[in-house]
Amino acid sequence: MLVVGSGMAGLIAAITAASRGKSVRLAARGAGHLAVGNGCVDVLGYVDGEIVRGNPVDSISRLSGDHPYRRIGAETVAESLAFFARLCAENGFDLAGGNGENQWIPTALGSFKPTWFYTPAMNRETLSMADRIVITHMPWLKDCHADMVKACLARQRRLMSKDMYIEETAPFRAHRNLTPLAAARFVDTEAGERWLLSQLLQCLQRSSSGRRTAVLLPPILGVTRSAEIRARLSEALDADLIEMASPPPGVGGLRIRRTLLRAAAGVGVTVMENAHVVEARVQGQRCVSLVCDATGGEREVKADSFIIATGGFLNGGLVAAPGGKVCEAIFGHALPAPERTEDWTMPDMLDSQPYAKLGVQTNTRLNPITPEGDALPDNVYFAGRTLAGYDFVNEKSGMGVAIATGYHAGMNC
Repeated sequence: MLVVGSGMAGLIAAITAASRGKSVRLAARGAGHLAVGNGCVDVLGYVDGEIVRGNPVDSISRLSGDHPYRRIGAETVAESLAFFARLCAENGFDLAGGNGENQWIPTALGSFKPTWFYTPAMNRETLSMADRIVITHMPWLKDCHADMVKACLARQRRLMSKDMYIEETAPFRAHRNLTPLAAARFVDTEAGERWLLSQLLQCLQRSSSGRRTAVLLPPILGVTRSAEIRARLSEALDADLIEMASPPPGVGGLRIRRTLLRAAAGVGVTVMENAHVVEARVQGQRCVSLVCDATGGEREVKADSFIIATGGFLNGGLVAAPGGKVCEAIFGHALPAPERTEDWTMPDMLDSQPYAKLGVQTNTRLNPITPEGDALPDNVYFAGRTLAGYDFVNEKSGMGVAIATGYHAGMNC
């Protein structure tokens, strides 16, 4: 079988199918959404603007019937999340959460967001248990603003009594405006780890008090060795280190991607790099092959079944044309959309946006269907952001839908 797309949905679909004994090839045009993700798995944070309380899987029944979660069922969603957690554990990725209820993790804006899985370095309770909080100020790092973080944290009820300090660190390179990813890759090296330790030692000496301390950092604790780096630095500093979820590029997402690629290799998935699918060849009700524009020219790839996880508008999985027309990029299926593009958005940016719910309609097996409900073709499955019926930004459900639908497609193909 062939999986198209190397984001969360595509990788989970490929690993799931290969774990069932399927021979799987994965066509990867790029790194997928994980390259810009913050490393958290949001399953369901809000329904109709209301915060989800308790286990988010229990709130799936409150969603509309065309939501991907409702299509595949709450039991399948729960199975997929357990599968993802096992993959991370078996491949050495330290994962926290996944029980009881959503946790609220700190962001680089000083706010908190609800999520289901996260790394221990993002645990909010570490902040709550500290006597003082040291916020690292890295003016040479893009999109990290210590003053804003402190102002937002100071308004949190559970943190109001904490002593908070802002301490500036020096850059590890002469020029400014580096990204957290550049810093994380440097910290992965022995020289980078020594640099960060020396900077944090200076920060703590300037605001030393002998009390329990939490140090708030951008996500710079390495990409390949983040857990061990955090453990060593925490011990050396006698302080808890906390990473904030930050804007792209996605240090946390790349950590997960690295883990899933290792898992995919372990079950025999073959990855075709730089493969852009440009055409589908269909005979009757079945797809017989996809044509990839890859290194060396076009290549026809035949398979018994196909899983399409090419993302939404930003990733090129969905294409908008003049006149309010929307289609799926590979098969060219015309998709339902409001005739007037003015109706694609709502005036209040905090409302659920109609354009976000545009996508491929499927049956419960995730085969694409006509408005009458007929599958076309029946050996093709869709997963992830290409699907219709949900607003992942408004719901905080993006990675959860990717995992659940990728798993379901991989189990059905």
